[in-house]
Amino acid sequence: MERKNELPSANREGNEQSLTASGVVSFVESHQGLILAVLGGIVAVVALYFVLNQYVWGPREDAAKNEIFKAQQMFARDSFQVALDGNDEFMGFLDIIDEYGSTSTGNLAYAYAGICYKNLGEYDEAIKCLNKFSGSDELVSPAIIGSIGDCYWNMDNASKAVDYYMKAAAKADNDLLSPLYKKRAAEAYLSMDKKSEAVKLLEGIVTEYPNYADMTEVMKFLEIAKQN
Repeated sequence: MERKNELPSANREGNEQSLTASGVVSFVESHQGLILAVLGGIVAVVALYFVLNQYVWGPREDAAKNEIFKAQQMFARDSFQVALDGNDEFMGFLDIIDEYGSTSTGNLAYAYAGICYKNLGEYDEAIKCLNKFSGSDELVSPAIIGSIGDCYWNMDNASKAVDYYMKAAAKADNDLLSPLYKKRAAEAYLSMDKKSEAVKLLEGIVTEYPNYADMTEVMKFLEIAKQN
């Protein structure tokens, strides 16, 4: 039997929208206290963020940048122990970490400290500091990972060195650092008598990075690897 009393499509949609709107209004009215509390909490969090940024984080970041300058100068002069420890006149990287570790400058101090320790031959401490650095820069971040590889290489742990060199190469994904760390990984493979892995890596450098600045050395190394 044909249903004569069915509402036209336009009317049905209008009624459905009206019912939906009514439901929203009803929900808001029923939960007004909760909604206001949530909105108030969001406003409070945003306000707190601006206050902290203006009066706490910002000033601490500025102070950290001022303090690290002298240590960076010592680092540039290869005075690694002084750069680490500082003296009566300025804070070293370790002091910066203790005082401003939560700032971006404090994060950078971990990288500097790790490189200092590496150059001083204190590889365990270097690895600890380097692992605490976090960054996404396409040059700095791969270099830090590669430095961890250097530490393991200097500790006669070629297997670990390979792992970090390959991570550094993948992280860099560029013609400057990727072939450099793949070449180091190949050297580590050869030290483990893994000739085929070394040759494969070196041949990959020749194919993937034809404009690599140190290609002459790579070619020489490849010939040596093939002869071993």
